Amino acid sequence: MANVNLPNSITSVRVLIGLVVPLMMIYGGFEVRVVAGVLGATAASTDWLDGWLARRYNEVTKLGKILDPIADKVYVLLSFSVFAYLGLYSFWWVIPIIIREITITAYRFWFLDKGTVVAAVQSGKWKTVLQMLSIGYIYLCFMCKTYYEPYYHDIYNWLMYVLLAVTLFLTVYSGYVFFRNNWGIIANE
Repeated sequence: MANVNLPNSITSVRVLIGLVVPLMMIYGGFEVRVVAGVLGATAASTDWLDGWLARRYNEVTKLGKILDPIADKVYVLLSFSVFAYLGLYSFWWVIPIIIREITITAYRFWFLDKGTVVAAVQSGKWKTVLQMLSIGYIYLCFMCKTYYEPYYHDIYNWLMYVLLAVTLFLTVYSGYVFFRNNWGIIANE
């Protein structure tokens, strides 16, 4: 039962939020979408908490190492995909992010299976922060455009696309850094 601890419980809740929030955005009305926004903000703002608690109280588990990136990817990939589905931008913005996240996560699990822990680098951490901030901003754009259209201005769309472009660049760049830093391990297997 060593895997049942507070950090893993928080991570499990983040996985659940990542699965539920996109459905709430698609099928919900105003009130449900507001709750989805609060839940999404909670998941994004507690992303660091589970890892910090695990390290602080020496409760790092293999399950936690697997669940944490899954929680991030579920929330990020489903949120970006749902906003594309809801018509805020093209799926072409999301496809490179999906490919990068799935590829890097698969390699991380492969490394973990081999007993090698690949530490997150600064570009990967900034990528995650920027993805979460982008999702928050896109959520606000969606809510304003859907429920307060007279107050929605083209500048909000322009800023959304700038944020998406920077997020996409940093996502792809951090993938490049991952392969650059770990190519020796990959090539020798």
